[in-house]
Amino acid sequence: MIDAKDKLSLGACTEEKPVDGETALGKPVVLFLCDGKHGASLMAAAVMKNKADSFFDIHCAYTTATMPTEQASKALIQFQISTAGIAPVPLSALTLEYVDYLVAVNPAAVQSGLPLPRYGKFVPWDVTENSDAGLVAVLRAVNQSINYFLSLYLFR
Repeated sequence: MIDAKDKLSLGACTEEKPVDGETALGKPVVLFLCDGKHGASLMAAAVMKNKADSFFDIHCAYTTATMPTEQASKALIQFQISTAGIAPVPLSALTLEYVDYLVAVNPAAVQSGLPLPRYGKFVPWDVTENSDAGLVAVLRAVNQSINYFLSLYLFR
């Protein structure tokens, strides 16, 4: 808010520009990255959006050519979590140049050899290690990992 006592030239810009990966709202940018096989980055983004959307600017990407999102969406619906407003993109088409937190939800996500955006903190997870137990097990691992992430980075 500009007050009458503030001295601004007529050409001065009153809006602050984002610093590094922060959005115009000042939220840290979180990118969830997976290999695309289970849609784990979509699940992570949806759970994080459900729990802490007002604190983070949340994105998700995958390293494979395609990512089947239907099964991941069905697993999320069982827990009343929506994927609305979340658009997973292939890592090769990602337009973000910098993210505050790059969360690799499985090891294969960073073993693809594709270039990653610059990041402030790298957070490695392996939520797909129990993928043989089904997507609900992956979703539970995502939820536990996000709870831990929030306890470390949000409530410190």
